[in-house]
Amino acid sequence: MAAEPQTLGRYQLERVLGKGAMGIVYEALDPKLHRKVAIKTILISQLDEETAKDFSMRFVREAHAVARLNHPNIVQVYDFGEEGDIAYLVMEFIRGNELKSTLTTGQLFDRKECVRIMCELLDALDFAHEAGVVHRDIKPANVMLDNQGRTKLTDFGVARVTDADRTSAERTQAGTMVGTPAYMSPEQIQGLRIDRRTDIFSAGIILYQFLTGQKPFSGEGAWTVAKKIIQDDPPIPSSINMALSPEFDRVVAKALAKHPDQRFATAREFAHALKRAAEGKPAIPEAEPTVVVPREPRVPHATHAPEALRSGEMELEFWRSIKDSDDPNDFELYVRQFPQGVYASLAARKAAKLRSGLPADDSGTRTMAGADRTRLQRSVPRAEAEESARAAVDKTIKLADAPSAEPARAGKRRSLLVPVVLGVLVAAGAVTYFVVVKPSQQSTAQKIEAEAKARRDAAEAAKAEAQAKRDAEAKAQRDAQAKRDAEAQAKREAEAQAQREAEAQAKRDAEAKAQREAKVQAQRDAESKAKLAAETSLWDSVKSSRKPADVQKYLKRYPNGQYAEPARQRMLELESARLEEAAKKQKEGEKKKPAIIVPPTF
Repeated sequence: MAAEPQTLGRYQLERVLGKGAMGIVYEALDPKLHRKVAIKTILISQLDEETAKDFSMRFVREAHAVARLNHPNIVQVYDFGEEGDIAYLVMEFIRGNELKSTLTTGQLFDRKECVRIMCELLDALDFAHEAGVVHRDIKPANVMLDNQGRTKLTDFGVARVTDADRTSAERTQAGTMVGTPAYMSPEQIQGLRIDRRTDIFSAGIILYQFLTGQKPFSGEGAWTVAKKIIQDDPPIPSSINMALSPEFDRVVAKALAKHPDQRFATAREFAHALKRAAEGKPAIPEAEPTVVVPREPRVPHATHAPEALRSGEMELEFWRSIKDSDDPNDFELYVRQFPQGVYASLAARKAAKLRSGLPADDSGTRTMAGADRTRLQRSVPRAEAEESARAAVDKTIKLADAPSAEPARAGKRRSLLVPVVLGVLVAAGAVTYFVVVKPSQQSTAQKIEAEAKARRDAAEAAKAEAQAKRDAEAKAQRDAQAKRDAEAQAKREAEAQAQREAEAQAKRDAEAKAQREAKVQAQRDAESKAKLAAETSLWDSVKSSRKPADVQKYLKRYPNGQYAEPARQRMLELESARLEEAAKKQKEGEKKKPAIIVPPTF
């Protein structure tokens, strides 16, 4: 896209959460419900018609699958649609991280936290299985942990619903390999019929990573990993993490059993066994031991591979998984597995270029997927016809080699020569036995005994080597544990030292603060004392004065002073004295006035 869209449908796009080769995941706002959502998009204009149809169908499948799954540990899907050349799926927005981002660092979870996360995942799987939905792509990238640490299972884009709810087209694809190779079950890789137990196998791989910090099946190239999943048993978890009890080994072994019948029947049963192992109880009842199903001998040549591995759909899935690889072994394996395949010549050229150190030209890998499917559909009937013709030829050869009745009758007519011939043969046989066969038998017996001894020696050497390897792994584990303990001890000591220094600094700061406060208090006390002395001196100078103005001077300067009340009393006394003096003078004046005698009037 030249410019990213601002809206999709009614949803307002806010920011990009992640980008992939074929699409983008956005954080968006649903204006109708005023809630955050996550929107997964695919730019279908960059795909051919068949692939675009396939991804659109996956979006519809995911929406339909999750619509029936209302569970707290399953990410909800709200809506889906297409706008222009963009197909989109609207999901619940989770604030958190993918489990993949933690597991890829090799970090070991706390045992209790590991069991909790796994049990929440298994509870979500059991709910989906009971609703008739098989996820088919359980992996850490499809498991999220929100900010509260709750597990959220997402991405049901390759989920398969029960036959009752599938279309006829979907039923024809039951044998197609769909999923992520490192987390597939053996039956998924081989394109066989699958059920809920394929999700249990994938969940067992995640549990193995939780317990050991590494994947149980790893190697160079997707097909190498797939072969290990089908043929090899991984090291038991306790050989990598010696803190694990044997009960965890039993749980993992049952979850990763090659044959579905030997795995846990349900995710709920898986979770129950895991909880019992965490509690130190027997994870699996003795009446239900984990049995390793004998596998077919490894097939040395590709022409004896299972029919599902030679199917056209399988060839296409395999080619898609390796077409961008830089490993020549992947392309050589493709040629061995599919010598008459659509891409056999191209794979041979890419392998040769990679072996010679030249960059592989990927122009031939951009063939339209629709054309791929058409050629594959045409090649499969042709291969079947060739196989039928080959069977007919074999049958003809067998008939030609069968003994005929006519030569037998002719042999009877020549019966006169039989005694002579038999006599010669007996004599020759006797000479051959005593001269050649018997010494040869003796040398053969010696050779067999030598080979047996060599095999015993080799077995002893292999056993010693295996024991040495286990001892080395155990020592490495102990050394690693000792290193972790030393680092933890150093960290604790550093933290303790930092805490002591912080406490000492806090104590110094408190003492400095106390000194400053004491100094300020002393200054206040000195100022208060000086102020009190000045007030006392002024009061002493005016308290005996008979002038109200002097006392008024004190009250004006110290209206709330300690002598304010006596000063007011003094003011009242002086005022009373002034009034008495005035009254006395008035009386004296009246006495001094002459008496005026008014003569009587007759």
